Amino acid sequence: MTLVTTDDTISVLRDLLRVYDQRFLCLDGGQREGLLEGTRKVIGAEGLSEDARAVLPSSVRLRAFCIQHGLRDELERLIRDEADGGPAGAVVVGGRVYALYPYLRGVSRQDADITAEVGVDHRLDGAGWHGRKIRIRGTAALQRVETHRTAVDVVVRERTSGKEHRVAAQPRDGGFEAVVDPAALDPGRWDVHVAATSLGITREARLGAVRGPALRTGLQRRTTAPDRDTVIYFTRGGHLALQVIADPGTPSLLTRIRRHLTR
Repeated sequence: MTLVTTDDTISVLRDLLRVYDQRFLCLDGGQREGLLEGTRKVIGAEGLSEDARAVLPSSVRLRAFCIQHGLRDELERLIRDEADGGPAGAVVVGGRVYALYPYLRGVSRQDADITAEVGVDHRLDGAGWHGRKIRIRGTAALQRVETHRTAVDVVVRERTSGKEHRVAAQPRDGGFEAVVDPAALDPGRWDVHVAATSLGITREARLGAVRGPALRTGLQRRTTAPDRDTVIYFTRGGHLALQVIADPGTPSLLTRIRRHLTR
């Protein structure tokens, strides 16, 4: 019978496997063997239960696999690779994403499945006015999945209603460029997201927290219709957002002159 069945046991196992990082590599031979033997008993002869696999991340599942099967060298390599910041590549099969570890033979697909853990790497390089439209530039790609075919959409979502407006981005200088027309947006606050799609897998993230060095972050306001202003700004959390303001009021003479000169 598999030992890892209860929430308490899974919690103990999670805490045990957290030690399998640089701290494990710093132990002497005897200390390592003692820790491995204790962890092996918690895992059990049949390995992780389905309940444990459902809640533990792939890095923990793979550590458990190595420990269960006595793969000490492979375990150490796994830890060192992660410590060096070099996560394994991944492959997409049947709509699922699996981590690739050539030195780990016999790993089940279930243990190597990282579908739920894959996000999107992104960077915002520019957000500014292009006439009465907003031009957004940056990069976006699925994490760990190597492919030259990535479709990128910029998605603006109204914060209260959840209404969405999606714009397909175009490739530009190794990244993407999208043009958002505020005329298509209702009054409100619109959060800007980026969605990357590769090999049938789509991931989305808020845009703006990761920025290029030349990104302009000050408020940018412009009249985009006779009775409507739009503001480009960043939230307190550092994310890009738009505010569409209906009936902004009669502008001052100086403001009207500035708007006229910048049209």
